Amino acid sequence: MNKTALGGIVLKLNKVQTAAYELLQSDARFLYTLTDIQHNASNINGNYIMMCQPYIGVFTDGAEQWCKKMRLGAPTFNEEEKTYYSALRLRHKLFEKSYGDYMQLLTDKLNESDKYFYSIRSFREKICGYYNVGVDICAGNFCGNTILGAMYSPVSLLGNQNIGIWIKNISMISGRLAAFLECSKFPPYTYDSHFVIKPKDYHFFENCPLKGKTNLDFLLFSVLCCVNYVTVFIDKCFTEEIPQKFKFAYLQYYYLCDFLKEINAINNKNFHLNNSLYDRNFRNCLAHYGLGQFLKETEIIENDVLKGLTYKAFNLDYFSAKEQLYNSLRCLTEQIEGTILNFIS
Repeated sequence: MNKTALGGIVLKLNKVQTAAYELLQSDARFLYTLTDIQHNASNINGNYIMMCQPYIGVFTDGAEQWCKKMRLGAPTFNEEEKTYYSALRLRHKLFEKSYGDYMQLLTDKLNESDKYFYSIRSFREKICGYYNVGVDICAGNFCGNTILGAMYSPVSLLGNQNIGIWIKNISMISGRLAAFLECSKFPPYTYDSHFVIKPKDYHFFENCPLKGKTNLDFLLFSVLCCVNYVTVFIDKCFTEEIPQKFKFAYLQYYYLCDFLKEINAINNKNFHLNNSLYDRNFRNCLAHYGLGQFLKETEIIENDVLKGLTYKAFNLDYFSAKEQLYNSLRCLTEQIEGTILNFIS
């Protein structure tokens, strides 16, 4: 039985519970680092926090439930927060939707954005054209867009003058949970302060980097942004090896394995994603912090980035598993880029 001090209280946790607690604490520290980037890295702009919303939901909802189950006395949701974070955490599995449902949500949000920005055109924009999608470009890769940000949000964002204050208030519970997990005892994760994310606005489909002008092209572009957000932005911006580099990439990978098959079948395409790491029990550990249903105490590796999870699931050390995961995802993004892109700014 391990003893962990939390706010002056000594908790008696077994090795599996301690590992889960440390992974929770790591996610809290990651959120803490995002706020540090926002305040101190003026060269990192764009939609990187909105692109992280599903993972913030996974942490906040998971932390509240885990701490409640362990009777730790952590902050708990009110009804509004419970509704919001239950919906937000589900956004990490948008690719679990059917192809038709995902396409409908995507095109609805794109049309909503187009109508909004058309309605507020300036005199110059009426002559020269207007923009309807903001895109993040990171190390020469598309790593996010505003339509995905709108899809991730459980509440409507466009044209709502008070939404910023509301989001700030609803987000306070995430900060309280992170503080309860004592993430401030650690410095922010190290990141490259010279790293650059360049936001750029386009009009899809009149003036944009796509070869084609179809909804399928935009869907594939959004898949590209989702994957690159992790494999480029998070992997390259954060200079130390942190659990989120694998965790966030794997959650995308897991749902894309099936979603890509549906894309291929409906559109007569042949995109390939190696599914050798597909494992539902492993995904559940990453998404719910429920290590006890998967790992035995003797299988915990305390100094491993993911506490021994990759050894148990794939018989691979963390770095070998990550290399295989990233190679599979990067192979997919190369296929998509070659199919849909005219250029990268």
